[in-house]
Order: sequence, then structure tokens, then C-alpha cells
Amino acid sequence: MESCRKLGTKIIEHSKQLVDKLTPIENLEADFLIYKTKVSHWMEILFHYLGEGLSENVQIGEEKIKKWANAFGQRSSEMEIPLDHALHFIFESRVIVSQLLEEEFESSSTNADRAITASNRLNLLIDTAARSIVTHYTTFMHNTKKALQHTNRDLDISILELNNIRTALFEGTIFSVTDKDDLIIQVNDHFCELTQYTREELIGQDHGKIFYSGVHTDSFINHIKQEIKAGRVWNGEICNKAKDGSLYWVDTTIVPFLDPEGVAYQHISIQYDVTEKKKTEEILLKSEKVSLIGDLAAGIAHEIRNPLTSIAGLVQLINESDREKNSFFKDIILTEINRINFIVSELMVLAKPHAVYFSWFNIVESIQNVIDLMQPEANLRNVIISFDKEENMPLVYGERNQLTQVIINMIKNAMEALPDGGEISLFAAPFDGQVVLTVKDNGVGMTDEQQKRIGEPFYTTKYNGTGLGLMICFKIIQNHGGTILVDSTLNKGTSFQITLPVHASSPVDPVHK
Repeated sequence: MESCRKLGTKIIEHSKQLVDKLTPIENLEADFLIYKTKVSHWMEILFHYLGEGLSENVQIGEEKIKKWANAFGQRSSEMEIPLDHALHFIFESRVIVSQLLEEEFESSSTNADRAITASNRLNLLIDTAARSIVTHYTTFMHNTKKALQHTNRDLDISILELNNIRTALFEGTIFSVTDKDDLIIQVNDHFCELTQYTREELIGQDHGKIFYSGVHTDSFINHIKQEIKAGRVWNGEICNKAKDGSLYWVDTTIVPFLDPEGVAYQHISIQYDVTEKKKTEEILLKSEKVSLIGDLAAGIAHEIRNPLTSIAGLVQLINESDREKNSFFKDIILTEINRINFIVSELMVLAKPHAVYFSWFNIVESIQNVIDLMQPEANLRNVIISFDKEENMPLVYGERNQLTQVIINMIKNAMEALPDGGEISLFAAPFDGQVVLTVKDNGVGMTDEQQKRIGEPFYTTKYNGTGLGLMICFKIIQNHGGTILVDSTLNKGTSFQITLPVHASSPVDPVHK
């Protein structure tokens, strides 16, 4: 066995050189070199273990080679080396070591029994490596097959779910698909029923032109197109025109499909017919207007009846012989007539149709102009007005005169809430695509009940107020798509927060009157 040990030691010492003797698979020289580069370190370890198995305990060598074969099999499968290529490396190592055995026994006096023993030991170790690798690959292929079957089942379920979603979309919604040029490429039956066009008449048509109703402005349509091009989902109500010329309203969600570069190549439109809902809303709005007119009529009658009653009574008291009293009565009558005139003038702002011209303007500049205008009155009332603003304030798209009127009314109300003087602070800042203007005072404040009624016609907390000023302010801000929030605490002060939308790109034009 001394010769086996000698041979094993020689294999261990020259394991790296033995790797270079591995011959390629016929007609696969290029691929073999790639694989050989990846596994050369592993083959060096194999030669080392074969040397140990020949020179030491064969069982220990066999255990080491089993562990090596499991690791090599996993590594080979991860590197996508085919099984026959992996086995080629193993069997090539047998050929190389067998040649060394043959050379060793030809150059020494070792008898045939020892040569056979060494050869058998080598074959045992090589066969152990081969079996382990085959077992690993078989297990790997089995697991892969199971994973593929599981994946296929998942794909079948996913395809089924997609088909169910498609069926739900086609059956439960008004559905269309449009390409990047806004040309219709697919519609469902509900879409055809609503628009009164056949599928053949719709395919290839420009979606925006064929249903154009003229209700929406160009900026509204361009805004939708820009949102889709930017890859953003758009949702809103659109008025379209059917084939017979009738108009219908649809609640629409447009979802763009993006390519790997993030460019929208087509989009789907999911719609719901809300025509009847819009009609109902219109009826309710008319009903609400009628109710408001009733409230206004009652308020007007009440507000005007009081001065008229005073006038009627004073006229009866006029006595031509008492000029001093007559002069006093005439002053009161003129005061009451002026009050009636003031009420009527305030109502005209609400009732009289007038042109509204929206434009981009600097809201900060308007606020500062109002403050400069009202500063003398503030000085007389011992009121300090301060104004802070964020830098880089955006322009506001609206009716400058109306919004200036709102600011004047807010500051005027704040001053009247400071009978003994005080502070009014204004603050303007952009926030989340909006401009927020806050008007705050430290005056008398309001109760919760008073806050709830703010904005009602003829409801006022002032001694000589009409309640129409704030109502007009609420109406103006509402027409601009904004909001007014009131926060007040009795004897501590009141804060009005006005929020106006800012359309930095393509604004949705408000309704012009």
C-alpha cells in the first residue's frame, strides 16, 4: 500500500496541474472552456480528495467526495451546466488518475494485486462522485418540475382571474380601449348601446372627436390628455354626444398603459352612465334655489318692512306747524330709506347677471392693496393689521375684483369684531396645489351656534348688519372652486381660512357667466 500512498501524495501535490489535463467534449470546445473556468477550483478539490482516498482511509475519502459531489452538483445546476457536462469532468478525472496509476505501476515493481486494489479504490471513489451528482440533478429536476407545475397552476389561476376581470369589465361597465393617438381599438356592447354606434362604426375613430359635445372647454380636454400622457389615472364626469345628437353624462376613469420606458401606449376608459343622476341633481338644485328664493323673499320682506313701518308712522306724525320735529322725522325717514337702498344694492350683487372675466393675477399684490386701502380706518379703530406670506407665491386664476371684494369684506368684518381695537393677522401660503389665505382676529368671537349659521342670508351678529356680505363671499369662493372654513371661540377671536385652487398647467376653466 506504500505505492498507493505515494501515488495519492503525488496527486494531492499536483492537483492543480491535473486540472489543466482535462480534455474537452467533442465539438463543444468553446462551451467546455467556459464551464472549465467556472469549475476548475472544484476539480482541483476533487483531485485532492482522490489523492487522500488512495493514500489514506478509503471510507474517509468516500465521505469527503460525497459532500463534494453534493456541493458540486448544486453549483453546476445553478450555473446551468448540463448533467452530461458535469459527469464528463468526473469521468475525465478517472482517466487522468488511471494514467498516473498505469505509469506508477509500470515504473515500479508493484504486483498486479496492489494495482488492482488501487484501481478498484479509484473506481469506487469516482462512482461515488458520479452517483451523488446524478442523484442531485435528479432531485433538482424533480423539484424544478414540481415548481413548474405549481407555476403553471398559478398561471392557470391568474389567467382565469384575468378572464373573470375582463368579463366583469365587459358586462358591468361601459368599456373602451384607445391607442396613444386616441383612436378606438376596442369597445364592449354597453358602450355601443350608450353611444348608439355599432362596433364597426367606432373602431378606428378618434375618441375625442366622435363624441364631442361642446359642453367642455378646450383646456378641460387638454388637461385630460396631458394627465394620460404623463401616465396618471384621470377620473371625472364628462358630457358626450350620442349618434342621434343627444347628450349624456358618464362618470369616467381613464387608466393609461405604460411601456417599459414609462410612455403611455394605450389607455382604457371605464365609464358609468350618470345622466339620470345629473338630471336629478339639476332638479334638486332648482328646488334648492326655489327654497333659497323663499328664504330671501321672507328675509327681504322682514328687513324692508321694519324701515317702511317706521317711515309710515313718522309720515303720520309730521305736522306742518312744528318744523323742529318735522326736521327730526325727515332725518329718520331718510336714514330708513338709505337702509332699504343698501339692502337692495346688496341683493343686486346676488341677482344681477354680470360678466365674469377670469385671469391669472397676483393675489399677494391684491391683499396688500386692500390693506393699504383700509389702513386709515384701522388706525381710527386702533387696529393693527399684519400680513405674512410664503416666498414664491403662485399666481391665482380667478376674477380679481370679486376676490378683492372678499378680502375687503373679511378685513371689514374683522375690524367690526374689534370694538376696542386689537390685531388682525393675514397669512398667505401655497399648499398642495392650492393657495391658502387666513384672516384672523382676536375680537369678540362667536358661539358654536353662530358659527353654524354663518353665510345664511340676513343672519348677522352685528347690530346694523344684513348678513348678505358673507353670503356673497361664500358664493364667490364657491364659484372659484374654493372653500371657506370658520374657526371661532367666544371672547377669543375668529379665523377665516380661504382655500383657492391653483392650476399650474392646464386649468379646468370655471363656468363663465
